[in-house]
Amino acid sequence: MKRVTALLVALTLVAAACGGSSGDDGESSGAPATDTETETDSPTTTAAPADTGSGGTLTIGLFQEPDNLNPFLAVQTASRMVRDLVLEGLVDADPDGNYVPELAEVPSVDNGTISEDGLTVTYNLVDGITWSDEHPFTSRDVQFTWETVMDPGNAVTTQKGYEDIASIETPDDQTVVVTYTKLYSAALSLFSIPEAILPAHVLEGESFGDAEFNRIPEGTGPFMVAEWNSGQSIILERNPNYRVANSPQLDRIIFKIIPDQNAGIAQMRTGDIDVFWNVDSAVIDQFDGMEGVDVQVTPSSNVEYLGLNLSSGSDPNTPHFAFGDPNVRLALAMAIDRTPIIEELLFGLSEAATSPIGLGWAAPEGLSNPAYDPDGARALLEEAGWVDSGDGIREKDGQRLTLEISTPTGQQVRELTEQVLQEQFKAVGIELVINNVPAATLFGNWAENGKLQRGDFDITMDTWGPDLDPAGFLGILFDSKSIPQDPGGQGWNFFRLQSDRLDAAIEEGASTLDIEARRAAYRTAVEEILAAGVYIPLYKRSKLDAFSQKVSGQSPNPWGELTWNAEDWTISN
Repeated sequence: MKRVTALLVALTLVAAACGGSSGDDGESSGAPATDTETETDSPTTTAAPADTGSGGTLTIGLFQEPDNLNPFLAVQTASRMVRDLVLEGLVDADPDGNYVPELAEVPSVDNGTISEDGLTVTYNLVDGITWSDEHPFTSRDVQFTWETVMDPGNAVTTQKGYEDIASIETPDDQTVVVTYTKLYSAALSLFSIPEAILPAHVLEGESFGDAEFNRIPEGTGPFMVAEWNSGQSIILERNPNYRVANSPQLDRIIFKIIPDQNAGIAQMRTGDIDVFWNVDSAVIDQFDGMEGVDVQVTPSSNVEYLGLNLSSGSDPNTPHFAFGDPNVRLALAMAIDRTPIIEELLFGLSEAATSPIGLGWAAPEGLSNPAYDPDGARALLEEAGWVDSGDGIREKDGQRLTLEISTPTGQQVRELTEQVLQEQFKAVGIELVINNVPAATLFGNWAENGKLQRGDFDITMDTWGPDLDPAGFLGILFDSKSIPQDPGGQGWNFFRLQSDRLDAAIEEGASTLDIEARRAAYRTAVEEILAAGVYIPLYKRSKLDAFSQKVSGQSPNPWGELTWNAEDWTISN
C-alpha cells in the first residue's frame, strides 16, 4: 500500500495546516467575514466562453444514486457530488478554508459590504454570468431563492439561517442587500454551502417538489445535466456558456450508477470507469499495486457515528423503550471498543473521533469517549433493571433488549463494523439486529417515509460533518426546533434530542462575531451532545477516492466533494 500511504502522509500534513486558530485553520471564522486572511475579495476570472476545452469524456463510478439534484430538497452526498458541477453559490470554500468568490465577491466588514453590527450583508455579483440557457443571472435569482426556501408550501430540508433574514433588496441586477432580524454569524454559508442559487426564470410558478429542475437543473456551473437514466447513469455535458475562459476542459462527465464497491473495483481495474467515488476502507488494499490507479486520501470534517433515537417513533415526547434511560445509552457507549474497527477494518487510516465537529477552528480539543468497560456497562444495565434471564439477552418487564441498527446498503466497512458492534453488544447482554436499507430509504424526507425523519429506527450508523462554519450543521442536526414532525418534517434532529442548554449554546455561537466566544459556545454544545449520549462518535472519516492516472488536475479539498474543481480536470487517451 505504498502509494496510498504516501498520499495519506502528504494529506495529513494538509490537515495539520488546517488546525489552529482562525485565519489559517481549515475553516474561516464562520462569522460574516471580518478577517482578511480568511477570505478572497477579488471576483472569479471571467471571460467570453471558450469554444472548446481539451475535450474527452470522463466516467465516475457512483454506488449511490442521488435522490434528486435540488440543493434544498436532497440530503445525500451523491447528490452534491453531481449538482456541484451544475449549480453554484454566491461564495465557495477553497482547500485552506477560505471563502472565495463564486457568483459574488466575498463580503466583509473591511470592504464595507458587511455592516459593523453584522445585520446587513451586501453581495456584489460577478459581472457577465448567465445560466446555461443564456438567461442572465441577476440579483432577482438570489431574492427568489430566499423566497422559495421560506415558502411554507415547500418541504425544504431546512430553513436554518434563512429564517433570520428580514428582507432582501435588489437595488440593481448586480447588487443584493440582505438584512437580518438578528446577527447570524454563519451568514456567508447561506446561498452557498452546501446550497446554491435557484433560477427564478425556470422555477417561478412551478411546483417546487415536482419540478423538472429537481432532476435536470438549470445552472451557472461548468457542466449541464443532459440525461438522467435511472439506475444507470447521469450524463453531464460541457456548459458552452460558462463564464471562465477555456473551462471546463472536459466535454462530458458520466456518473455511472454501480451496484456496490466490488463493481467499482472491478471497473477501475478494467478501465470502464476513470474515477471511483468514496472507496470503502475495507477494500482499500485491493488498490495496492493496481496498474494505472492512484487513491487520493483527503482529510474531512466528517465523523462516522452511531445515532440513537430517544423516542418511540417520531413523537419526541414518547420515550424509547430502552434509550429513554440515560444509563442504557451510557452502557451502549461503554460496550464499544473502537480498536478492532480502526486497526483491522480501516487499516489504521483513521483515528477515534471524540466530537461531531471533526476538523477546523471549532473542533474542540481534549475531549474523550467513555472508556471501553464491558463490566461497567453490565453494571449500568443491571441498575437500569435489564436482567439476563438465562439466554444471554437482557429483559425488562417482559421485553428483550433487542435493538435494530440501520445504515445505507452497499458499504462493506459499515457492514463489518455492524458485525463487530453486534458481538460487543452481545457481550453485555444487548441483541443487535442489522437492517440495512438503501440510502434513499434511510434519508428520505417526511413525505417519502424516510426512516430517520419518521423515527423508524433504534440506531443508525452514518457520517456527517460541518462545512466551513458549524452553525448550520449544529442547528440542523441538534437544535430542538429541528426535530422532524408533522406537518412537513423539516430539520434533521432525528435523535429527537431536546436540551435547553444545548439550544442556547448553538444560538450563542451563531449570534456573535467574536471567534473565541463562538469557539467556547460550540465546545459547550458538543459537550451537551456527548453528555446526552445520543451521538456516539466512532472515528474520523477521510475521503478515499480512486483516480485513473489518465486523469489530471484533481486536488484534495477537505471542505468540498471530489468534484469541487472538476472544471480543471483533463483526461488523456
